[in-house]
Amino acid sequence: MDQIGNTSIGTKQKEMLIVMTALLYTEQNNLLSQSQMRDAKQSLQALFLRTSGEETMLRKLIEILRFNEEMHTAFSDLSKISTRIQSSTEIIARKVSYLRSYFDRLKVTPQESADFFTPFMNFTHQFLLKVKTFNTSMSEFLEIKEVESRRANEYRIAKEASVRLKKRLAGTLGNDPQSEIESTIKDEVIQTFDHAEAKNNLSMVQREARLKEREIEELLEEINAMCQQAMNPTMREVKDRDVLIKEEYDDVFTLFVSALKKHRRLGKIKDFLMDYFKLYQRAYGMFRLDFNSFKKAVAMMATNSQQYFEDKNEDYDLREKRDKLNKLEAVINFLEVAANMVREESELNYQKLSKKLSELIDKPESNWREISQDLLVAKVSAEAEMSTTI
Repeated sequence: MDQIGNTSIGTKQKEMLIVMTALLYTEQNNLLSQSQMRDAKQSLQALFLRTSGEETMLRKLIEILRFNEEMHTAFSDLSKISTRIQSSTEIIARKVSYLRSYFDRLKVTPQESADFFTPFMNFTHQFLLKVKTFNTSMSEFLEIKEVESRRANEYRIAKEASVRLKKRLAGTLGNDPQSEIESTIKDEVIQTFDHAEAKNNLSMVQREARLKEREIEELLEEINAMCQQAMNPTMREVKDRDVLIKEEYDDVFTLFVSALKKHRRLGKIKDFLMDYFKLYQRAYGMFRLDFNSFKKAVAMMATNSQQYFEDKNEDYDLREKRDKLNKLEAVINFLEVAANMVREESELNYQKLSKKLSELIDKPESNWREISQDLLVAKVSAEAEMSTTI
């Protein structure tokens, strides 16, 4: 029995060396949020004592780091999309303002105005209003999704707490907490056992999010309907389903083609005006792509709202973000290879494994060579901590 126990502890000690090396490296380079790092440290002893089989410390740490990498990418995408939509709206507004002043300087005749300029300016004004509404709605949608993310996190904690309560209070652990951490967990579980309110709060904001998403979808359909009236009729989209369009829009493209035949002056500014027709098409296409990408990126928010809000409040330089992502990828690559090494070299004692781990870290042409020296430093610190643990 003692031999089996010692073998098990030895294996876990080998794994612990790699885990602590990675944790120290991630802490030194701020690759995990403060809350994630705190949780990881608090959980280290529990993981060391309880994990077995497929649920290993290395597997859990790799999952955390990979998830963090995906989140940073998604949150970066959200920021880019929001900025792009805002910038596009401002560009369109400036172009419309210039168009209005340009037409004023032309001093168009009443007939020119009736045949093209007035309906075109009305159309352009309507289009700009919808673009501005889209920009505002996307900001509101993000705010709602942020609230939904918080509520989802609250509900997840409450739900998991109720499960933990049943398990922990069903055995001796509920009667005799083994540590201050266990006592804290028990108190949190008891406090959050009733998760009905959290579920109700989540349901309410999810409904609000669905309504806002549908509102934006309908707005995009309206913008698309306007774009159809600003293109050659032969190129217009044939809907294979009924789409409710709230307003009727002037066929400004057909009006323009007809006015070109009546008013010679329009021919001189044809290319200038065609740029605006193209602008409408590009605007809709980009907004549709942005909205689809936004929905994908925002899904990550609900999975880890705390990390999202910590990232949102930090003013990162773009280069620093890219550097962090590269480091996350490197340490994940290292952990995956190191995890395989622990399994394949299970017969090695701790000292030999430590040496082999150093050789692995310092391996030329590895996927983590850019961080190898920092990993070696972290490994030295990890061994120092392990060797002095009582």
